[in-house]
This record gives sequence, C-alpha cells and structure tokens, in this order.
Amino acid sequence: MAQQLQFYWPPFTRNIKITLLALFVLWFASVMIAPLASFVDHYMLISRQAVLNQGQVWTLLTYALWHADFTHLLFNGFVLWMFGAELDQSWSSRRWWTFNLFCALGGGVTILLSQILFSTNFPTLGYSGAVMGVVAAYAWRHWNERLYLLFFPVTGKTMLLIFIALDILFVLTGREAISIAGHLGGMATGLILATGLWRPSRIKRAFIRRRQRRNLKLLRSRDPDPKKSDRSHLN
Repeated sequence: MAQQLQFYWPPFTRNIKITLLALFVLWFASVMIAPLASFVDHYMLISRQAVLNQGQVWTLLTYALWHADFTHLLFNGFVLWMFGAELDQSWSSRRWWTFNLFCALGGGVTILLSQILFSTNFPTLGYSGAVMGVVAAYAWRHWNERLYLLFFPVTGKTMLLIFIALDILFVLTGREAISIAGHLGGMATGLILATGLWRPSRIKRAFIRRRQRRNLKLLRSRDPDPKKSDRSHLN
C-alpha cells in the first residue's frame, strides 16, 4: 500500500521539453519585446471579431502559442508534463504533434462557436485546449483503472469529470480568467482522437453497413415473399 501512495514524477520526454521550451521562449519574447506583444494582441489571439470580421482564421491555432503571464504558462506546462509524458513515451513524435495540433484547433473552434452563440468577443490565448486534450487521452487510457489524483484514488473517467467541474467552478466564482469553451473543446477533441472514433476507415465501414441495410430493406419491400416468388417462377 505504501508503494501505491508513493508520488510519481513522470520523466521529461523529448517532445514535452520541446513544447515547454517553445512556449516559454514565445511568452518571454512577448514580454520583453513591446512590438511583438502588440502584434500578438492584434493578430494572434482568437475572438469572434478577429475570425469573422477581420478574416484571421489562423488564430484558431495561433492563440495556443501565447500566454497571459508566467503563472498561466506554468500551470499549462505542469499539467502537460504530468499527464502527457506517459503518452509521449508510447506515441510516435508524429502522433504527439498531430494530437496536440488537433486538440488546440478543437479548442479554438469551440471558443469561436461559444462567442458566436453568446455574442461575446473576448480575445483568448493559451495552450489549454491542447493540454486538456492530453488530459482526456490520459483519462481514456486509464478509464476504469485506479489513479491517484493528489493522493485521492479515482478512476480515469472520474478524474476527467473533476477537471470539468473545476473549470465550471472557476468560471462561476470568477477566480480564474480561463476559457471553459477552449478547455471543453480540447477535451472533446482529445477523447475523439484517443478512442479512434474519428478514423475514416471506421466511418467508411459504418457507411457501407448502413447502405447495405438500406439496400436489403429496399429488396424486401419489392419482394416481400422471396419463396413465393421462386415457386411462381418454377411454375
């Protein structure tokens, strides 16, 4: 039991190091170079106005590269390291970067849709969408397994629900300036990718099965009694 409760520090894998270093360099540069900070504010952050009115479609991804302050960056980096190292060890580099990209994009699209729905226009930034996608993939991998979250035993699916509940709590209490839409969009994208439901081959097989069932129903509607039809033909 003592070994189970021993705190585990994951390794700093290569892709985690690259991700954290790149995010830190970009944040530090935006703090130290005033023209860059102005450029980021005007052209790199996602909002309804930026995408729809100014045509800055690229902000659906570039918002993820920047952070408001060091605390924001530190939290995202810590969570990415804690839950992403195991995935990075078992995935190829291509899968790691593709997964992060799509989760960031999923978060960006969800942010845009939420701002359209609620008629808001808050510029949003941060790697949280990709980070929450990584958390969702980690939770799926341990969906019914026992994990220790701050020394409390939980399953993967319970851990994911806790993250969602914390997001909602922070928004309702106003304690953190986070985008719950980006978090939830990243989580949803991460789950879709981790479960494999997105794969074109599965979609194609499902489409073929549906078409076969439809054709079979059509044949039966034209010839409700195949045996009778056969007897008539013989006569």
